[in-house]
Amino acid sequence: MKREQSGAGGVWRRVALGVVVISVLGGCASQETIKKRTRESDGYYQQGLSFFDSDQQRAFVAFQKAVQVNPDNYDAHYALGIIYDRRKEYAEAEREFRTCIELEPYSGDALNYLGRTLIDLNRLPEAIETLRKATALPLYGTPDKAYASLGTALYMQGDIPGAIRAFQDAVKVDPPNVPRALLYLEVGRLYMKQGEDGKAREALAQAKALDPGGTAGAEASRLMGRLRTP
Repeated sequence: MKREQSGAGGVWRRVALGVVVISVLGGCASQETIKKRTRESDGYYQQGLSFFDSDQQRAFVAFQKAVQVNPDNYDAHYALGIIYDRRKEYAEAEREFRTCIELEPYSGDALNYLGRTLIDLNRLPEAIETLRKATALPLYGTPDKAYASLGTALYMQGDIPGAIRAFQDAVKVDPPNVPRALLYLEVGRLYMKQGEDGKAREALAQAKALDPGGTAGAEASRLMGRLRTP
């Protein structure tokens, strides 16, 4: 009887060991599958990048394949969002940028692009909330882009003082990612709308000085000609 019990115990130990081995091997196979899919998805993404400037449709197809193989490919979703935005397919762009934020909640670029898309959809309160989140991120490398988008959204909502503050905050970012001449030009326009010609003149003079031979400088000169003589 004891030998039978011992034998049964040995059988169960071998069965248990087999289950562990299968589990480990299954886990290894699963990891390899994930790695393979990630590499394949990244390959499609790189292919899309190579066509991005020359053949946007081919790039679009490649990015779609990338997210089909790996739905967690942030970069491919982001690229799709940009293409949808350029096509003015804003609902689709919103979907892609929201997916990006689900994958990387602290992505300032995705938040900024989502905010801009919401502006295009005329959902200004949502856009403002989203863009404020972007500007509040301590590690966001290009916050002046989000401040500029925020300024646009606030202006469209009728909050001119808030828009001025947003553009002024964008000017403070160093190094700049948005041409400061353009930012000063917007500040000047907004001060003109408020009837504050003195402040408008100062901002427009800054735009002109920063872009003396460019479009922003020329527009600043034109607007300065409309201001009251101090």
